[in-house]
Amino acid sequence: MNKQEDDLSNEATALADILKWSADLPAWQRDTLRRLCNQPKLEATDVVELAAICKGLDQGTPLDASHIRDPAASHAVVTLGALYGLSNVNALAPGERLSFGKAGLTIIYGDNGAGKSGYARVLKQLCRARSPKGDAILPNIYAATSGAPAASVEFFIGAQKRNAAWTQGSSPDAMLSAVSVFDSRTANIHVENTNDLAYTPLPLRILAGLAQVCQDVKSKLAAEIKALQEQTPTILTTPDCKQNTPVGKLIAGLSGKTKPETVEKLAGLTAEDETRLQTLTADLSSDPARTIRQLQGQETRITGIITQLERLAASATDDNRTALRDAHTNLANARMAAAAASANLFSKEPLPDIGSDVWKILWEAARDYSRAAAYPKQPFPVTGSKAHCVLCQQPLSEEASRRLSSFEAFVQDESKRREQEAADSYDDALQGVSAAAVSMKDLAAIVSLIRDDIGREDLASALRRDMLHLAWRLRAVLRTHVLATPPALPPAAALSLDPLRAVLAGIAGRIQALQSDASSPERAMLITERDGLSDRKWLGVVKTDVLAQIDRLKAIEAIDKASKDTATNKITTQSARIAQALVTNRLRGRFAIEVDKLGVAGLAIELQQAKTTAGVPFFQVRLINKPNEPVGKVLSEGEHRCVALAAFLAELSTIDAQSAIVFDDPVSSLDHLHRDKVAARLAEAGQTRQVIVFTHDMAFLLLLDEACRTTKDREATPVAYRLISRGTENAGYCHQDPPANVMPLDKVIDGMRAHLANVKIHHERGDQARWLREVTSFQDQLRTTWERAVEEAVGPVIRRLSRKVDTTGLIKLTVLTDGDCTAMRLAFGRCSALLHSQPGELNPRLPEPTAIEAEIDALEKWIADIRARQEKAA
Repeated sequence: MNKQEDDLSNEATALADILKWSADLPAWQRDTLRRLCNQPKLEATDVVELAAICKGLDQGTPLDASHIRDPAASHAVVTLGALYGLSNVNALAPGERLSFGKAGLTIIYGDNGAGKSGYARVLKQLCRARSPKGDAILPNIYAATSGAPAASVEFFIGAQKRNAAWTQGSSPDAMLSAVSVFDSRTANIHVENTNDLAYTPLPLRILAGLAQVCQDVKSKLAAEIKALQEQTPTILTTPDCKQNTPVGKLIAGLSGKTKPETVEKLAGLTAEDETRLQTLTADLSSDPARTIRQLQGQETRITGIITQLERLAASATDDNRTALRDAHTNLANARMAAAAASANLFSKEPLPDIGSDVWKILWEAARDYSRAAAYPKQPFPVTGSKAHCVLCQQPLSEEASRRLSSFEAFVQDESKRREQEAADSYDDALQGVSAAAVSMKDLAAIVSLIRDDIGREDLASALRRDMLHLAWRLRAVLRTHVLATPPALPPAAALSLDPLRAVLAGIAGRIQALQSDASSPERAMLITERDGLSDRKWLGVVKTDVLAQIDRLKAIEAIDKASKDTATNKITTQSARIAQALVTNRLRGRFAIEVDKLGVAGLAIELQQAKTTAGVPFFQVRLINKPNEPVGKVLSEGEHRCVALAAFLAELSTIDAQSAIVFDDPVSSLDHLHRDKVAARLAEAGQTRQVIVFTHDMAFLLLLDEACRTTKDREATPVAYRLISRGTENAGYCHQDPPANVMPLDKVIDGMRAHLANVKIHHERGDQARWLREVTSFQDQLRTTWERAVEEAVGPVIRRLSRKVDTTGLIKLTVLTDGDCTAMRLAFGRCSALLHSQPGELNPRLPEPTAIEAEIDALEKWIADIRARQEKAA
C-alpha cells in the first residue's frame, strides 16, 4: 500500500479528504455532500431544494468539518461515561442519568416504549451516525412547553475526562465522532434492485449519492427547460411578421439578453402611425387611379378649408371690430343729419316720422311701383290733373302733387344720399365680416374630413377647438361693435395651419407615389414602410407574450448554465482514488474473518469489485463458488444483517484506536443460531474496547450475559447492566441493575440479605403490618429464585428463551442427585408455607427474621454446591 492509500485507509480520513476535495465544487454539490453525510438517501424534496441552489435561488449549507468524523479522533481512544441533563427528548423524564461501563459490555435493556430508543437517538446525533430521514429527535408533543432537544455527555479521551453540552442542530464535540454506531438501516451492506448484495463504504456511498443527485438534478433541470420551452405561445413559434423588418429581426434574435426597452420602443403605433398604416394599406391594395382621384378631391377640399380658416382668422380681429364700429358710427351720424333735414321739411305734415326708415321703405316701394307698373316711362313722381297717387290710387289734388314732389326732392337731397352711402358702406363691411363665419354644419364636415378621411383625429380635434374659439370671437366682434363701450374680445386663438399644409404635402406625395411604376423604388419604400408599421402594430398586440418569452429564455439560459455544474468527471476521479485506498486486501481479508465469526462463513462469500456507476466503483458480496448468483436471493434476512455487521466490524479494523462502539438492536430479525454468534462476537469486542448494546430482546440479553462469562479461550468480558423503564407520564427512567429476572443469582441473594437486614426492625418493634408485607415479598422472591436456580442447574443443556439444546453440556447434568431434588422441593415447600405455619388461626404467627435468613442460606448453599460439581464434571 502506498502512502496515498494509507492516508485514506479509514472512513474518517477518507471523509476528510472528500471535505478538502469539495472546496472547489459548486455550492449545491457541497450542500449535497452535507446531506449525504447525515442521511443515507436523499428524497425528492432534497432534489428540488438542491436544484434551486444549483440555479442560484438559494445559497445552501456547504459540507464542513462539523458534518464528518474528525480524523484526529481516529487516533484517540474515546469512551462514553454517561448521558445526562436530557431535555425535550421524546417523552424522556428530565433529570435522569444513563451511565455506561468503563470497559467491556454495557447492556441497556428496555421494553418497547420504555424510552430506550430516545437515548439511542441522542447517541447517534452525538457520534454523527447517519440516520434515515425523518429520524430526528422530537420533543414531547404532550408537554405544555418545549424547546430544542438537548443533552449533556460525559466521555473520556484516554484517561482524560471531558463533558460537553449538545443541542439538536448544533455541532457535537468533534472527538465524539470516534465512537462508531451500528444501525442496520444505514449499513454499508445493502440489497440492490437486482437482489445483489452490495458493499459500499460510507465515503463511496456519499460520492455515489452525489453522482446520482447530479443525474437527478440534471434531469430535473432538463425537465424545467422543456416545460419552459413548451410554454412558448404558438404566436411566437410561427410569428406573423416579416423577417426583414425591425420587429422581424427582433423576434428572430429573441434571447434572454434582449432588453425589454427595445421591445417597448418597437411595440405599438401612435395615432399618427396608425393613420399612416391605414393610408399605406389602402394605397397599396386599391386601384391607383381611383385612389389618386380620391386624394385629389381631398386635396381640393383641404385647400378650401385652409382658405376658409384664413378668412375666419382674419375676420375675428380687433381691427375688424374697430372698422365695423367706425362704419356704424358714420351711418348713425348720416342718419341724424337726414333726420334733422326731414324734421325741418315735414314738420307741418299731418303724419309723423316723414323721412324715417320705415317711411323711406314705403317711399322706395312707391317709386319702384310707379316706374315699373303705374307710369313706366315717366319720371317719379307723376303729377298733374290726370295723375293718380300710386299709394292710395286717388286722383292727385294740387296739394297732393306738391307734397309728392317735395318728398322726392327730400329723398334726392345730399344728406339723404350721404346717409345711404354710409348705410351701404356699413352693410358691406358687416357682410364681409359675417361672411367669414363657419356654420356648425361646415364645422362638422371639416372635422369629419380630417378625422375620418385623412385619419388625423388629433388634428381634427385641434381644428375643431380652434375654429370654435375663432367663431366665438367673431360673434363677439359682430355683437359688440355697436355698443357705446364695447368689452374686450376673447383672447385670440393661436391657429396654425402648418399641420393642414403638411397633410396637403403628404397627399401630394401619395399622389406622386401612386403615379409611379409598380416596381419603382418609391413603391418599394412604401411597402417597406407599411410592413414595418404593420409588424410594430402586431408586436403591440403580442408585447406581453414577447416580454414573458424573454423572461422564459433568460430562465432557460440560466438553467442551462447551471446544468453544466452537473458533470460527474471530478466525482469519477475522486471515487476511484478513495475506492483504491479503502477497499484493500486487508479489508477483504478482515471481512472474511468477521463473516466466519458471525456464522455465515459456510456460504463462502467474499467482496469483489463488480461495476462502476457514474464513475463510482461498487463492490458486491459474491458467492465464491457461484459468483454470478445474486447473493440477495440466497441469504436470509438474518444472514443479511450478519453480513452487514461483518462489514461494519471489518471497517473498524482499519482504525488502530479502539474507541467505543454502540449497537442499536443489532439482532432484530436474527434467528437463535445467529444471535449466539453475534453475542459471542460482541463479547469478544468487549475484551478490547467499550461496547454499548441497546436491546429490547430479553433472550439476546441472556445470550450476551452468557457470552461474557469466562471460557476456555478467553477471560470473562466485563459486563454492566442498565434498565430503562417507563413511568405513568414519562419514559426513560434509568436503573443501574438489570431486569430482576436476568439479574445474576449471586446478586439476587446478596440483595435479599441486605434487604432483610434493613427491614427486620419491623419484627423487632412488633410492627406486624409492615413485617407481613416484607415476609410476603420474601416468600415470592425466594420461590422465584429457587425456580431460577433450577433453570441454572439445567442451563448447560437448555436455557430459558432459547431454542437451542447444547448437547455438549449434558455431562454436567449427571452431577445432579436425588438429594438435590429432595432438598430443592423441601425448601420450595417451606417458602410456600412461610405465611401458613399455623393453619386455622385468624392471626397467624409470622416467621422470625432468622427463619428467612435460614432459607436464604439453604438456597445459596444449594446453588454453590451444584456449580462446584458441574465445573468438575466439565
